[in-house]
Amino acid sequence: MTLNSNISRVFAIAALALAATNFAGAAKAEEANFVKLMTANFLPRDVAQVEIGAFRFLPGQIAPIHTHVAPAVGYVAKGSIVYQAEGGKPVVLREGDAFYEPAGPRILRFDNASATETALFYDFSLEQTGEPFFVLEEQPRRPIDRSGLPTVDIGGKTIDHVDVYETELESGQTVTLENSDPTIFLVAQGVIDVQIDETTSQHLVTGETFAMPSSGSNASLTNASSEVEAKVISYVLR
Repeated sequence: MTLNSNISRVFAIAALALAATNFAGAAKAEEANFVKLMTANFLPRDVAQVEIGAFRFLPGQIAPIHTHVAPAVGYVAKGSIVYQAEGGKPVVLREGDAFYEPAGPRILRFDNASATETALFYDFSLEQTGEPFFVLEEQPRRPIDRSGLPTVDIGGKTIDHVDVYETELESGQTVTLENSDPTIFLVAQGVIDVQIDETTSQHLVTGETFAMPSSGSNASLTNASSEVEAKVISYVLR
């Protein structure tokens, strides 16, 4: 598949909400609508871990030219980004958009599109053992504000694509999931209480992540707020 066709697939956002049964085997989901944001396709690779970074770019901040040894998928949580991979045209990623940075081609632009507003985005790097998050060709003009989030051990599972979904939970709503593939979740908005396999409980706020790295796990997600809608982004590794 060519880079251009990959990029065109990256930014095609489905308008139709998927049935819960189509999401990672989530047959038990309660009143949940999962919207597919993106599918990122790449050559099969044995993924040892998924390294996650949160990046904050100041108004007008420009990213240095860089490459990814491992494919990376991500999400724009705030602001807008001008993105251009080598061989492709510049595109503008807006708040709520998912994106894909392929392994190999130089990333010519990944810049804050606004001269007045901060941008915030999350990158998920699907790494084999020993691979770096990215490789810079030059030092950045401004220091890069990157916060590391917990790295998820995948155990060498062979992956050739990632499906990205978005779901919104009303105040107090609970969704029950059963995954058939490794899945990583980002709380993009609100506060979520998570119970995994009836053993692990977590209280997570906006910007935090959790994972179901093994198939056959069960989880319940509850919007812990009585007033604010919650939004969760799901990365299903297949």
